[in-house]
Amino acid sequence: MPIWSARNASGWFLLVCFILSCVMEQTAFAQSPPILPIDDALALAMKGNRQVQAAGVGIDKARQDSAALGATRLPQFQLYMLGGETLRPIRFTIPEGALGVYPSTGPIPGKDASITTPQQFTGLVLAQAAQPLSQLWKIHLAMLASRLAENLAEESLRAQRQETAQAVRDAYYQIAQIQAQIESGEANEKYLADLQIETDRNLAEQNALKADSLAVRAKLSQQRYQLLTLRDTLETQKESLNHLLGRDLETPFTVEVQPLPKTVEIDINAARQEALAQRTELREARLQSRKAENDVRRQRAEYIPDLSAHVTYFSMPNVSFAPQNIVQAGFLLQWQPFDWGQKRHKTESLRDAAKQTVLTEQDAQQQVVLDVNAKFRALAESRAMLDTAALSQEAEREKLRVMTNRYQQKAALLSDVLQQEGAVAQADSDYQKSLASFWRAKAGFDRALGREN
Repeated sequence: MPIWSARNASGWFLLVCFILSCVMEQTAFAQSPPILPIDDALALAMKGNRQVQAAGVGIDKARQDSAALGATRLPQFQLYMLGGETLRPIRFTIPEGALGVYPSTGPIPGKDASITTPQQFTGLVLAQAAQPLSQLWKIHLAMLASRLAENLAEESLRAQRQETAQAVRDAYYQIAQIQAQIESGEANEKYLADLQIETDRNLAEQNALKADSLAVRAKLSQQRYQLLTLRDTLETQKESLNHLLGRDLETPFTVEVQPLPKTVEIDINAARQEALAQRTELREARLQSRKAENDVRRQRAEYIPDLSAHVTYFSMPNVSFAPQNIVQAGFLLQWQPFDWGQKRHKTESLRDAAKQTVLTEQDAQQQVVLDVNAKFRALAESRAMLDTAALSQEAEREKLRVMTNRYQQKAALLSDVLQQEGAVAQADSDYQKSLASFWRAKAGFDRALGREN
């Protein structure tokens, strides 16, 4: 019976330990910051970035302006009402015979007639309804200009999205670089801590000098200071990325460490064609050319007279000697036949502006091709530098492994180990810089092609 009780207690103890370990693992997993993939970061930026949202509001504003302009094609109604009481009576006289002298009746009026308006509330009502006729062509050209403004607002949004995407990529890759540097620094810290233990043991055995122990301690302290600086920089970069994503600055996350990219053959001709079709500055230049051409057409339309169909209603209530209601229907023509060449000069000025936009478009096209070519070469150079840095890193680490084994076997000096450890740290730093440079070059190349994600 006691044997069974001991086994039972041991089983319960193991079960409790297993449950506690599971709970601790789940707690640690829950407390670890979530991983933010680069695609999710870009998607969040496209929705939450405030600059992108402001550019989106600009599109809605341009559409509302177009809708307001389209309403001018419909009949326009105006109503004027004036009411009040005169401070002094209105008096005037109709002279004798002012309305004519007739053989049968004599002069009308037969004598001077004085008319006095009493001091009472009087009013005046004027209502007009106008339907534009010849102006419809001008309104049509204005609508074309307004739609071009909508397209320009859309291109501004695309440009803002591209700039935001590039900023997110740069911040993301910098965070990934710092994380990798922290991991490398922590591994180096562990190596130096183990080396310190080994050196202290050799010092106790009188196989090492005190200066050697102090040198390792100084190296370890320096490494810990660098880790502290890197962690502070990491927090700052995370806050900057949260700002780009439109989130709370304290939102915790961690990024995915980007693996070594594979060599990808890029067709430079296809890249140029993609850039010519997607780059916002070139698309904006084309829209500006169309807008300049439309401005010339709008100015030439100023030669057309403004003709509208009008219906007018006029009333003066409480005025006994004036007509109470007057209704008139007809046409209203407005035209300036002589302007001393003003319209012609404005038209020629707009034609010159249109020529400028054509030249600007051609120049923008060449600038895009130059940018794509430069970014393509920079990407190839950064890839070659990354491969070189990876080989150097691997070689320096192998040298450190060999040197550490020789030191443990008392076949190498501590100074040689520390010197090689510094070479490894420099190689790791060079590799991380090369990797970050490659990703920045890749982001720049994507931006040169006009990609948003």
